[in-house]
Amino acid sequence: MTARPEERAIPEPAHPGPPADPDPAAIAAEIKALRKGRGLRGDAARRIGPLLLELAGGDSARLRAALAGELSRLSGQLPGELEIAVLAALALHPPTAEMGTYEQRKSWVATEFDRVPRTAERRIEEAQVLLAEAVAAELVRRRAGGDAAGDGWYMVHFGAVFMLDGEVPEAVERRRIVATRDDLAEITIVLDTPRESGQRRLGLSAEVTRGGTLVRAEAVSRNRTRYVIGLPRPLRLKETHEYEMRIAVEPDEPLRDYYVFRPERRCDGFDLRVRFDRRNRPSWVRRVVAEDPNVYYPYEGAPAPAERVPVDGTGEASSSFTQLRPLLGYGLQWSFSPGGAGA
Repeated sequence: MTARPEERAIPEPAHPGPPADPDPAAIAAEIKALRKGRGLRGDAARRIGPLLLELAGGDSARLRAALAGELSRLSGQLPGELEIAVLAALALHPPTAEMGTYEQRKSWVATEFDRVPRTAERRIEEAQVLLAEAVAAELVRRRAGGDAAGDGWYMVHFGAVFMLDGEVPEAVERRRIVATRDDLAEITIVLDTPRESGQRRLGLSAEVTRGGTLVRAEAVSRNRTRYVIGLPRPLRLKETHEYEMRIAVEPDEPLRDYYVFRPERRCDGFDLRVRFDRRNRPSWVRRVVAEDPNVYYPYEGAPAPAERVPVDGTGEASSSFTQLRPLLGYGLQWSFSPGGAGA
C-alpha cells in the first residue's frame, strides 16, 4: 500500500509515474532568502521565489500579506519552539516584527529559549526544513486538486490494520483528528491509486464504520478519488474526534507488496499491523521510514537484518512511527520471493 499524497494507505497496482513533487530543499532556500533584513515585513517581493509565489497564490497586489498568512498557518504544524523560531526569523512573530535585521531576530530566539546564538541558528534551520516540507505538501495537494488550504484539522494518530488473510485484501483505518478551527463539520481525504497507461481505475469499496458518515466519493481523475466525511456534530477549535474507515480491494486486483503511508498534513503518530495468511508467510518484512517512493518502489534485493520486522505466530508484523515528515513514506514492505523483492 502507499499513501500518496494525502493520508490514505491503499495498495498501488502499477507504477505511479507522477509529476515531480516540489523540492523541499528548494523551498527551504527560498524561505532562507526571506530572512534577510526586515524579513517579510520589509521589501520582500523581489526575494520571493517561484515556489513561495505559488503558495501565496501569485497575487501581486497583496503578495506579502498572502505569503505571510500561508507561512504562519503552515508553521502551526511545527512543535511550539520551532514554530516560534521560524516565525521570528521571518519577522512574523509579533515581538520581532520591528527588528530590522536577521541577527537581531536570531538573538531574540536565543534569549527567549535560553540558547546560545549558534544553537538558535540550528533551531531556526531545523524549523525552516520542516516548514519547507509542509509547504511542499501543501503545493502537492493544490496541484492535484485536493483539499483546500486551511481545511481545519490534523491527525494526532493514525492506526491501520491491513489484512491479507481473507477473501480480499482489506484495511481498517482509524484516525484521531484535532480541529484547528471552530465548526468543523466535515473533512476531506484523498486516495491516489496510480495506474499504468490504459489501465482502468482500481476497484475499491470504502465505508465509514464509526465516527462519521461517508457523504460522497468523487472521482477527481482516473488515479484519484476524494472522500468527504461528515462528522457526527461540528467540532470546536482543538477538539479531538476519532473515526474509522474500512476499505476493501475487489477480487483479483494486482497489488504491490507494501503498505506505505505518505502524509501531506501533520500526523503525530502512525501504527501499522499487517496480517498475513499463516499458510503463505513472506520471506521478509522491512520497515519503511521517511523514504522517498523511489526507494521502496521498485525495491531491489533484500533488506539488511537491522531493517527487518519479525512476523509473529499469528502471522502479523507491526511497526510504529512518530512525528512523520510530510511527503515521505512510512510503513511496511515485504516479499514472498526467497531473498528478493516482491513483484
